[in-house]
Amino acid sequence: MVGDRRYDPGVIDSPPNSGPRTTSSAAPARETGTRLSATGRVEAFSDGVMAIAITLLVLDLKVPPLDAVTPGGLVSALAARWPSYVAYLAAFLTIGIIWLNHRTLIDRIARFDGRLHWLNLMLLLGVATLPWPTSLVAEYVQRGGADASAATALYGLTACLMASPWGFIWRHLADRPDLLEPGYDAAYARAEWRRGFVGLPIYAVATLVALVLPLLALALYLGIAILYGITSQGVAVADPSPVGQETSAAEG
Repeated sequence: MVGDRRYDPGVIDSPPNSGPRTTSSAAPARETGTRLSATGRVEAFSDGVMAIAITLLVLDLKVPPLDAVTPGGLVSALAARWPSYVAYLAAFLTIGIIWLNHRTLIDRIARFDGRLHWLNLMLLLGVATLPWPTSLVAEYVQRGGADASAATALYGLTACLMASPWGFIWRHLADRPDLLEPGYDAAYARAEWRRGFVGLPIYAVATLVALVLPLLALALYLGIAILYGITSQGVAVADPSPVGQETSAAEG
């Protein structure tokens, strides 16, 4: 037993088609307290949700109606829809960079417990919902005024919904470092929690800015996506292997 992890190795670690484990009367079967699961199914399901969401975004890049464009005026008609391109780019980068960070997250986790499954679902809820406010921004930001502010503010609220689970995920891993892969500990999880928490207040500020300056808010959304794209590999961690330790000692 490691930490407070409680599971039956016969349920989780037995090879496929190995059949049910038998226990003798001298060693009764242990009751499973927390069912832990491998990361494969979580990764596949999450990748599928993100792939669908990021594909749906392109539906907002609409073709100008033929009867609304004068001969030779296609370029001008396309240029007039530039806010929809900015909204598409912001949403595409946001989901794409969430995928990059999610891949790094999965690489750091050895097992998922029930709470991590729920937190991952909350993250995917925000991802799956993002195409809707993106459509609103693409359609209404050109109008300006209250409608543009409402659309971009709703986009910001959805972004906050996506950003919130990251902090809870790493906070839980800091409390349960036994769920992490070897070489990663509670201190690493706390460092990742601080990195993930940065986006939430920025998204909140951008949402407030959207009520007054919708286009500036769009620029802030893009900036946050770029920030997390640059840091998508996570916090650097020292090499925990004996080889790395010997190298460090030799260099010292």
